[in-house]
Amino acid sequence: MEKGNLKRIIQDLESLLTELKSEVYSDPEAFVHPWYKQAGNAPQRIESEDDDDGYAD
Repeated sequence: MEKGNLKRIIQDLESLLTELKSEVYSDPEAFVHPWYKQAGNAPQRIESEDDDDGYAD
């Protein structure tokens, strides 16, 4: 292949990659969840008086 054709292919691929990134990252709600939503689904910690793990509570 000629060097000029390869350079044009690389430029086209970089342009396509930029377009794909902008499309994917344009909607942060689709892939980023605020911490309070994640923490709201976490189970509550249950503390017991009679645990025998060897550590001071």
